Amino acid sequence: MAATTTQTKEQVSLKLLVNKETNKVLFAEAGKDFVDVLFSFLTLPLGTIARLVEKESSVGPVTLGCLNSLYHCVEDLDEGCLGTKINKEMLLQPANSSEDYCSSLKLNIDDTEPTKYFLCTKFPSCVDRCLSISLDKFKCRCKNPLNRSVMMKHFRNGFVNSGATFIIKDDLTVMPNSMDVTNFSLLQNFGIKSASSVKEMNVSVTKEKVLNLLKCSLFSKTLLTDLFLRGNKDRKPSLERPRFFQITLKLVTRKSDNKFLYAQGEHDFADMLLNFLVCPLGGIVRLLGGSSLGSIDALHHSIAYLDICNFVSEKEKDMIVVPRLAYQYFLLSKEILPSRLNNYCCYYQPRKFDIEGIAHNQIFMTNERIYDWGDFCELYPESPKVSYQGYVKGPRIYVATDDLVISPLSPITLLDLLNRFKTSVGDLKEKVVTIGIKECLSILKAALTSTSALSNGLAHLLAEVKEKIRE
Repeated sequence: MAATTTQTKEQVSLKLLVNKETNKVLFAEAGKDFVDVLFSFLTLPLGTIARLVEKESSVGPVTLGCLNSLYHCVEDLDEGCLGTKINKEMLLQPANSSEDYCSSLKLNIDDTEPTKYFLCTKFPSCVDRCLSISLDKFKCRCKNPLNRSVMMKHFRNGFVNSGATFIIKDDLTVMPNSMDVTNFSLLQNFGIKSASSVKEMNVSVTKEKVLNLLKCSLFSKTLLTDLFLRGNKDRKPSLERPRFFQITLKLVTRKSDNKFLYAQGEHDFADMLLNFLVCPLGGIVRLLGGSSLGSIDALHHSIAYLDICNFVSEKEKDMIVVPRLAYQYFLLSKEILPSRLNNYCCYYQPRKFDIEGIAHNQIFMTNERIYDWGDFCELYPESPKVSYQGYVKGPRIYVATDDLVISPLSPITLLDLLNRFKTSVGDLKEKVVTIGIKECLSILKAALTSTSALSNGLAHLLAEVKEKIRE
């Protein structure tokens, strides 16, 4: 008879200080486990966030501007448009460049599959030291397949020091619990005149609460109060609110009311929009100078000004404040954020002989050197011979609606659009424009807070179109 086991939910304790009169959270006291989870939000790619915030919880599904529709249009694109099956997986399950830091989180809500790594079948005798990330179909420089799976061991332990404690304001501003901060002026700044005017609350944070925390952080500036005091069971919020490059687009408007309908461009235009899904949230906040998303900007700003002594090292702080794209097996010619290329070390040592007298090598990979464990060699990620290939196939024309639903353009697609917008061919007006990094970032910023990313992001170009129509 199998033994029965009782599963207990992982949880983290949080202490809240609440104003009795207003029933609002003044601040929370938290340690490493909670703060690491909070900081990890800024490392999540936008595609991962779009997927997570649609999950069921007590807060309900969240609409994140145009990102939900952009994410779902990738699900609907067939492999005739996308270069390979792995391209779709990269967009629907984008890798986190801080995966090695987040793997140890006590409450990790990221359900993305761990990155896979493959070595040459002749390793360790092969001298070329090639490594394939995510795919097992490439060949080593020695012409043998890169299909030997190797385990990645993570030795990181989050972002902040294990002994550090923090004060977290209602809008997610994070401050160190130090002598410079924790003093009488802190209490005065929160309007605390006596101990009788406030009360303490101890709450337990579970994975579901962390998911709710992520959702609420995108629209609420009083996050702790909303999440722990007011409840959000019936609330279903909706967020309706570099490098040089050029992309040529055709903007299509309706003559009769000057309404923007859609934009069409080549595969580089579709790649630019799809690339939003793999960008980490913290990198976007820094790039845009703010996201206008709930408490996210306050969180990012406070981390940027936290003293380095609160973090494991300066590298951990940079992984949150200036996160990069995870290294992919190809590069885009029009990326808005640089990639993070790790240093990979592979360690190997003989195991004990098995019953047949055959010795087996124990092999694992890390992102850092461990000087007291066996022999090691550095590995070099192998990329396809074709540089700058994208997510979708080209040359081909793609069309994107205002809410960033992307599809290949064809006569049938065009007729479907005309039917959707209840418009005749004679009522259309086209304008060819060239956009660069400025317009790309403007579209991205609009995509975070509205369902009209193109018309809001390209408003100045559309104004020119409408002006010419009036003439």
